[in-house]
Amino acid sequence: MLPSKPDSLRVALNRVTFGARDLDVASVLASGWTAWVNDQLAAPPGDDSTLDAHLKAQILHIEYPAPAPGMSQGIWAAVNEDRPLNYLNAETPVLWNIATKAGQSIAFSERTRIRQELAAATWIRNTHSKYQLREFMTDFYHNHFNIGKNENELATALLPVYDRTAIRPHVFGNFRTMLEANATASSMLIYLDNWVSNATTPNENYAREIMELHTLGGGAYDGTTAAANIPKGADGISVGFADQDIVQASRALSGWTVQYGQRVGGVQIASTGEFLYNSPQHNLQAGIFMGEFIAPLTAPMAQGRKLIDILAYHAATADFICGKLARRIFGDTPPQAVIDRAVNAWKANQTAPDQIARVLRAILLDGDEAMTAPVAKVRRPYERLIALARTTDMVVNAMTNMNTLLDPLNDGLFAWQAPDGRPDANSYWLATGSTIATWNNLLQLPSYRAITTTLANQTPLSATASATGVVEYWVGRMIGAQLSPAAMNVLITDQGTSLGVPNTLRSNNTLAIEIAYRRLVSLIATAEEFTLR
Repeated sequence: MLPSKPDSLRVALNRVTFGARDLDVASVLASGWTAWVNDQLAAPPGDDSTLDAHLKAQILHIEYPAPAPGMSQGIWAAVNEDRPLNYLNAETPVLWNIATKAGQSIAFSERTRIRQELAAATWIRNTHSKYQLREFMTDFYHNHFNIGKNENELATALLPVYDRTAIRPHVFGNFRTMLEANATASSMLIYLDNWVSNATTPNENYAREIMELHTLGGGAYDGTTAAANIPKGADGISVGFADQDIVQASRALSGWTVQYGQRVGGVQIASTGEFLYNSPQHNLQAGIFMGEFIAPLTAPMAQGRKLIDILAYHAATADFICGKLARRIFGDTPPQAVIDRAVNAWKANQTAPDQIARVLRAILLDGDEAMTAPVAKVRRPYERLIALARTTDMVVNAMTNMNTLLDPLNDGLFAWQAPDGRPDANSYWLATGSTIATWNNLLQLPSYRAITTTLANQTPLSATASATGVVEYWVGRMIGAQLSPAAMNVLITDQGTSLGVPNTLRSNNTLAIEIAYRRLVSLIATAEEFTLR
């Protein structure tokens, strides 16, 4: 008989992973919650060895013709091959060359291939990584520092580098360091137009978003208020920002660009797409930014770095990001005590190299809310697919459609176009159309050739004797507790039909039996209890 509620450790694990497996629960029972959290926060750089080997074994088919004679397209050879994920670890110049020469000497399909590889690797990492907390936080910060894949093809082509250098290494590190890594990342510079900011016409797009979306939050925006009228904190820094500060920020950050073949000091430089501070592009008119006089800072990048200091260490930044993180973990109304601890840890450790890790310890270990707070956070469609794969021990391999599968639901990887990132409120993901489409994806997922599993071999013989037994076994594996009586009855009734596992087992048809199991676990994944994490 299943318990009425999931074990508290399963609840805690589900909050900060892509789906708690029985194996995960057993591991935490053996080591303790504190040890598990600390082990996750001590993740070594890069993928764990098993995951790394799995990624290196992946192949994706790519096929395209050579241009027809007389066509206005460029020239390239036809391709029809299975290929490893070669672009996943490619450096910026390689990816830039593909992006800038697509349609000339390189087929457009190669540019598409870059994001197919990154999407496939993300699916695989989210499913199979030993370090689930790092995957969870990587997902969080990719949304916080969002770059939509279709906004600018140059920015999109460099996303593997952005993921590898501006996000993943910093998710447990220091936020100020992470902020500068983002500010100098070619993808972000291009996506938010700072690469075209110059001395005569500084671009204000990134200048606004680094304050409104990446640090202080929209609640700190004071519009057209005169800078002199914005209250100052004890440190002399304005408590909020206004339009005048956006102008000053655009000046301070001008000259932060990429190498696109421009002339620097009278010499034309190579077009590589890599970060460049180009002093002739830097506007010299920056004055007072949020109460700080930055004009005397004349060393290369000094004004922009001072701006990043001010934003990263601002109290509003602590409030904004810690509030977002608490909602990501606990739902729309997280416990105030969690937020307070997170903010205090953020401020107390703002220069520590492991600042974010210390904030996570404050959230997850300095109180019992991870285990005791109500389960109230809705899984996005993507999260539900990964949770289905994880809780049934499916092996996820690369598919080309991982890049676009969930785009119609606005939950495709890197698919949210606006820089604000996809919504993180339950109501957005519970719309009827989204729910039905998600159910269909859950039912289809186990049938993809790239998703391999043998659910029949995982099911104990004792559980197959009755419809009730097989339903309880898989509900227990995937959720850890009873569904509502009505939902349990629906599943048990369904398993008593010719489509159910017990009847299919009598056929001795291996394929039919596996299909019956896959249908069952997909149906369980549509339950309300599986929707929440």
